[in-house]
Amino acid sequence: MLQNGRGTDSFPRRNLLFSLLGAAALVPLIAAASPSPPSGDDQKVAVSSQTSAQAAAPAAEPTKRPRTAEQIVGGKCLQCHRKVVEEFVNEAHGNAAHSGTGGYDMSTCESCHGPGDKHNDSTLKTDILNPPSMAPAAVNKMCLTCHSKEHSRLSFAASEHDRKGMSCISCHSTHHAQSPVKELQKTTEGELCTSCHIDIRKAYYQRSTHLFRTDQKNEKMSCSSCHNPHGSERERLLVGVSSNSECYSCHAERRAPMLWEHPPVRENCLNCHVAHGSNNLSLMKARASQLCQTCHMHMLWRHQTAGGFDVVSYNRGCMNCHQQIHGSNHPSGKTFLH
Repeated sequence: MLQNGRGTDSFPRRNLLFSLLGAAALVPLIAAASPSPPSGDDQKVAVSSQTSAQAAAPAAEPTKRPRTAEQIVGGKCLQCHRKVVEEFVNEAHGNAAHSGTGGYDMSTCESCHGPGDKHNDSTLKTDILNPPSMAPAAVNKMCLTCHSKEHSRLSFAASEHDRKGMSCISCHSTHHAQSPVKELQKTTEGELCTSCHIDIRKAYYQRSTHLFRTDQKNEKMSCSSCHNPHGSERERLLVGVSSNSECYSCHAERRAPMLWEHPPVRENCLNCHVAHGSNNLSLMKARASQLCQTCHMHMLWRHQTAGGFDVVSYNRGCMNCHQQIHGSNHPSGKTFLH
């Protein structure tokens, strides 16, 4: 419909007019709220303040490259002895030096070879310490500087090995070890010890032996299981207080007191047994019948038969009947039959 000559299309035009008037009214408000651009003087003050703050701040230090294990252990020696130093890092002493394990944080090249500055300048052998060419006492003193802290090394001075002019490097080698365990000069402890104690070597091949080893030469018992090569207050460098205490550490069933005891057993196991090896059963010094006759010769006639044979000459000998020969707790075990 038309009213007063105007149509309905006048409403959009009126809305557009109101929108333009509202936008024009907002322009002064927006201009007042927006920050004004800094003047030239303000920019100079801001730049000078930023420069002063940068000058006052400490300069950042350049990142230091971490030292390698080889540089820690033998930085002065790498140029000429690189292969030796690289191998030394992976050994017991070198590993302790660069990782700080075991309390030996000073086990570097100079710990054993002395200061190397003079040797670096002259490259002469005479300007550096070389343990293989040193006197045994000097080598031992050098090693015990660190290893005297260990209880098992306290008795090395004046020990049997020390009195015979042996030094630490007679058995151990830092750079040319054949065994990764204890840095030995031989593959196993047994091979090392029997290179001097030749009379014990036969125990490897005897019928009954403590020196048993597998096809891979892995030893079930080593010499140091019973002996302390670095010195002991007991005879034969024993670890324990006596031979019996060494045996009881494995054969605990023989330790307990018995109602009926066999005196030679309680006195010393070595009265009847050989420690390293024997061609007889159970590491005995002789066959059972002959071994018992060393004390019980007067009892031999009681065991003879009508045919002139005796019951102790076959099988287990006397222990065919006297089975509890190490002692008995049976009320009727006086003769070790039960």
